[in-house]
Amino acid sequence: MTTPWPADAWYLQLADLTIDLRFRRLIHSGQSVELPQRVFDLWLLFLGEPNRLHTRTELFDRLWAGTIVEDTNLSQNVWLLRKALGEKRKGWIRTVAKSGYVFEPPGPLQWFKELPQAPQPGAAAIAPRDSKAFVEAAERSASFESRQAVVAERSVETGAITGRMFDPAPLSTAVETGPAPIPAAGPASVRSARSGKRVWVFAALASIVAAVAVILSVQHWSGFGASEPKLAVALVTIEDQQTTTRWPAKLLEEWLSWKLGSLPEVNLLSESDLAAGQGAAAAQVVFLSSVRVANDPNKLALHVRFQNDGEERHIAVTGEPAEMPALVDAVSRQVMSHLLQVPEAPWPALELSAKAAQRYEQAAQALDRRDWMAATAIGSEVVEAAPRFGLMRLQLAQAQARLAQGAAASAQMEAALELLRPAPAEAVALLQAQALALDPRRSQDALKAFASLADRYPDNVAYRLEHARLSIDAGKPQEALARLADGAGDRHAIAVRVAQHLLRAEAYGKLGDPARMRTQAGAAERLARQAGPGWTLETADALLLKARADSNQFPERPVPLAYEQSAQLYEQGGNSTGALRARVLARTAGPLTGDADPALDVLLARANAGGYHRLEIDVLVASADQYMKAGDADSYRARLMQAAAIANASGDWVSMARLDVRLLYNDLLTLRLDSAAVRSARLRELQLQGNQRLLSNQLAGGLATMRGHAAEALEISRETERLLPALSAGQEGSEAHAQLGCARTDYLLALGRLAEVRKELDRCSQGDRQTLRSLVLLGRSQVALLGGDSVQAVGLLEQAEASMPNAAPDSWNQGLEVARLATVLGRTEKSERIYSQLLPPLQRSGYTLFVAQAITGLAENAAARGDWVRSRIHAANVRKLIPGDAWFLIARLDLLAVADARQHGDRATAVAMASKLHQRARQLGDVIVEMHVHRILEPGAFHNDCSAAEREALVARTGMRGIDVDWLVPAGEAARSASP
Repeated sequence: MTTPWPADAWYLQLADLTIDLRFRRLIHSGQSVELPQRVFDLWLLFLGEPNRLHTRTELFDRLWAGTIVEDTNLSQNVWLLRKALGEKRKGWIRTVAKSGYVFEPPGPLQWFKELPQAPQPGAAAIAPRDSKAFVEAAERSASFESRQAVVAERSVETGAITGRMFDPAPLSTAVETGPAPIPAAGPASVRSARSGKRVWVFAALASIVAAVAVILSVQHWSGFGASEPKLAVALVTIEDQQTTTRWPAKLLEEWLSWKLGSLPEVNLLSESDLAAGQGAAAAQVVFLSSVRVANDPNKLALHVRFQNDGEERHIAVTGEPAEMPALVDAVSRQVMSHLLQVPEAPWPALELSAKAAQRYEQAAQALDRRDWMAATAIGSEVVEAAPRFGLMRLQLAQAQARLAQGAAASAQMEAALELLRPAPAEAVALLQAQALALDPRRSQDALKAFASLADRYPDNVAYRLEHARLSIDAGKPQEALARLADGAGDRHAIAVRVAQHLLRAEAYGKLGDPARMRTQAGAAERLARQAGPGWTLETADALLLKARADSNQFPERPVPLAYEQSAQLYEQGGNSTGALRARVLARTAGPLTGDADPALDVLLARANAGGYHRLEIDVLVASADQYMKAGDADSYRARLMQAAAIANASGDWVSMARLDVRLLYNDLLTLRLDSAAVRSARLRELQLQGNQRLLSNQLAGGLATMRGHAAEALEISRETERLLPALSAGQEGSEAHAQLGCARTDYLLALGRLAEVRKELDRCSQGDRQTLRSLVLLGRSQVALLGGDSVQAVGLLEQAEASMPNAAPDSWNQGLEVARLATVLGRTEKSERIYSQLLPPLQRSGYTLFVAQAITGLAENAAARGDWVRSRIHAANVRKLIPGDAWFLIARLDLLAVADARQHGDRATAVAMASKLHQRARQLGDVIVEMHVHRILEPGAFHNDCSAAEREALVARTGMRGIDVDWLVPAGEAARSASP
């Protein structure tokens, strides 16, 4: 770059600001600030080319040419430059939204060979002569690292340490106005706390629906509430890119972050929050750096710099690498004491070697990226090398919990609880709550613990967010939404607002409401994008939630592009765990062909290698679905049991419950009704909530219906609806409301409540899934048939057939219902064609339910044609397949048997069987079966039969005037065939 000042210039002057070109310093107000190399390069570029737009792309090309860096680096460097310029001068650099920056100097730039005199008010020019104050500042900075300092010995819990410490005695005397030295060469960048958004990495019991719900990385920041806690702190680590020297600063950042984040009166902000204008004025910004000592390359220097009462404070220590962990601990105690302005509180000792600390830096960076697989692998090495490093054990436990390694996480957390003491009472209470959150078997205790913290410290937003997240993972999304109801709105930090939207989206997903899930995820995405660089992972989280919402609401559509977009953003942010999960979810959201899927095998291998047990389970479930569609029911169930074994071995109780729900569905499809009853009772004892509760209740209702207990099924559906958010007058229901309406039609039909069926079909029609739309048409066709309008029933049936889903098992289920209704409407040829097409794939599938339904339909068609021999053969085959309490099929077969006996003149058998069927139907409240029996035999034909008046009253009460058996027993033959 060609500069407007000559090459031999040593100093530049702009208004009251002096720029020292040799030592990268800004001198003003009697103080000097040394800039990192990259920040200084940016400043020189602005000085050399003022009053023009520097686009972000151009700045990246000129400052980081040929280097891969995070997008946040530019914003962070601009923020640091403005911070160094000071409050009066930071406006010289103007941000142009979504474009770049313009440097607008207040006047002409001057240059000098000697240090210019400090400007005086009203002075026309700066005289080129020395200023004693500025010379002293320059000399103090230039010679800072070469000075001999007082050697101090400080005793810590692990033993004595000896290091070079600048005035380690009272903190007030350990402060200098001079700048902390920064390496003279090599690029530098600023790292924010835990990738910009630090709440806590609390235990994640991953989402119950679909795959692991890594909804957000809540790490170490607390955010601002409606009223702010006493202290807001931002830790900004200025990192030398030389990896051999930056580990002490990173260790100090993590150690301070844990201590400060454990105290409810402290809000830890990230540099990204500050860059977005959130809390910058109120925050106490603490700069951390570690460098190699210039005149002694075998030693390292650790610097901490912050403002206090308008004066810059500086703590610096030097020592051998082996001494740095103990020095970090000592400095952290000084910083804590000074920031909190209280006597030194009890904190545990920092116990690890320099070698372990260097490896820990890499673990901390993985945690910054929320790359749980990498963090777990590296963290395990650190723990092995430093078994008494309690913070690593805590962070390892949290990372393992994210991967559903429950047993391992609990073991690490137990050790952390012992090693991270002594500590203030508030910190101990938080640790205990975190330990509860790691144990899914104690989810209720964890909820109580965080509810207590949130209520006790209402200004600490992090406690509320964690309570909401735990509520979602525990299957209590409504409680989460209540906790997230916050009137503070825009007064919160952006990180808090983004987290709130993401959590609300997850909660609505658990409630089966993909529309509201999408809305909240979209709001989070907009906020993250508007906040600028540094929010890559939050944008990825939001896109992944939007993709899941689309897949849940529109499963028949192509796989949403947002899956891959989120995966790419995760990779851009260095989060390989998130990228892997996004691609697994994308693969399982797409159509499964029934063939072997190499892509799934590759994803399974990666999940296994990374110890990502929850994702392993998801891949195995997807593989099981392929076996199901291939017609291999045994392999399907075996895959589910393999997934259950992984969940059991890792202590993943959430996945075990999720798999139990899936196995309950398998029990119903294979007509293992006794097993289904046991499994359903076990799931009810778990008191699941959210989507898993909705699904398990729906399956429990299906089991009750199969056994003929429609009233019980209806009560279960009412209980399920009470779990959903209440709807206000005129408010449209969610997808879950629609699905409940669809399921409830079967229960109400059996109970003869036709008017209510019509209302539930209207609710069902509000759903967006193609499956629901065709179900509505089938339901309305049956309602028209039962009401006596066969013409309308035929038309609706044709519409339903044309709109059926293509994917099994929905296509099988609805195809069987179309065929059944076609038979009753006298269209046996259509019915026979459908059954003939469905039966071969159904038999290959191994699902007894569908096979038995199809063969029952063939028996009914044979009877309708008068082929009673074939009808009896089909019926006998069905009875061999089904259990004795499968009322929904037994009633149809018994009705065929009554008609068979009646048609063949065996009145005694017909009456006896009809009497038994009628009695059982009345016991169960199955009005439809009861009325069919009425149509086969005349009133009073058997014991406890209904009289003619009672039969007419039942027709009038139900409105089911269309029930007849003309398709089975031709009109006019009843008298002849029924006579003795």
